[in-house]
Amino acid sequence: MNHFSEKFDNRIRTFWNDSIETEKQRLLDDILQYANENSHTFKKDITEIRFDKDLEPLPIILEALSKDTTNWGQFYVDLLDDIFDTAKQTEKPNEILRNLIDYAYIERDDKPFIQKIVDRLCKELDTDNLDTKLAVIWTLPNYLDNKTVKNRNKIIDTLQQLLNDNNWKVRIVAFKSLGYENLLPERYSLSFTDKLLKFIFGEPEQI
Repeated sequence: MNHFSEKFDNRIRTFWNDSIETEKQRLLDDILQYANENSHTFKKDITEIRFDKDLEPLPIILEALSKDTTNWGQFYVDLLDDIFDTAKQTEKPNEILRNLIDYAYIERDDKPFIQKIVDRLCKELDTDNLDTKLAVIWTLPNYLDNKTVKNRNKIIDTLQQLLNDNNWKVRIVAFKSLGYENLLPERYSLSFTDKLLKFIFGEPEQI
């Protein structure tokens, strides 16, 4: 029996259609309270349903836990391993990697676990798995205004080097991602070749 699903299934399914903001916040508060009061059971239950395509609970769970990262910061770190490992074993990796979007709830958090998040993301910049690499390139710059990140300049340099990667998709995603955060080298512009590739084949999928 999955106690979390039994308790919250219906409310999660109607969350996105609920126009009453107070009801949404009540669900988030109830999930956090349940997690804090039943941490062992909660973690076990979430392991069973985390990537359930029908329920899609993670966006709501991650938003709820973001209200108490003193207790749940490490959960986000551990989940990264799970996301990357699972994505590399599935035929549709972006369905799993898309969960990185919901880490936006903690990007501005000032606790030390953010450095662990950033370091774990950086590790995947060296992966041979293109889907994962593009997802990380797209995600990583979002953290670089956070004052808790100690190796910001080194990460920016690493990302800027990807503008010259052998893979055109890596170059274009790096250009777009760095551009959104105003982290491109001064006066840098996309090459004619890459503009042509993007025109012919379309934007590479990031997540």
